[in-house]
Amino acid sequence: MNILDTHIHKLRFYIDKDAPEQYMKNWDKFKLKCEYGDNKQIVEQIKSYCKLPQNKNIPYLNRKEGGMGGNNNIVHKQIRFRDYKLWSKSPRYNDSYIIFDRIENTDIEKWTYEELDDIIYGFIKTANYNIKAECINGSIEMINENYIFE
Repeated sequence: MNILDTHIHKLRFYIDKDAPEQYMKNWDKFKLKCEYGDNKQIVEQIKSYCKLPQNKNIPYLNRKEGGMGGNNNIVHKQIRFRDYKLWSKSPRYNDSYIIFDRIENTDIEKWTYEELDDIIYGFIKTANYNIKAECINGSIEMINENYIFE
């Protein structure tokens, strides 16, 4: 099933709150790699853990924040990491989450919930490998566009 056009979708990842301090430090380093745009190797590792062929074969998104999808955002669906340099300026967004905050469909290509769930699986496997523990979780966040209050 294609993701709903009426909602904003994000993939949100976090480390267990009771993880030992060393794993928290490893998570913070991993978060910076993901959200500072130095993430091509991480994206390739995520793709290697994905089970769906379309996720395994999706190209790296060569943008400053990095991610997955073709570079032509008129034709190719995309999913991008949150841009730490942009968001870290606001204390409101200074958190310990790693977020894919731009999940974009096009008229030609649409994300499905199955594909997003597969990316969550691949990301969790990648994060656990990189922080040397199994204490990462992730979810699909949906926000109805009609209920956004700022």
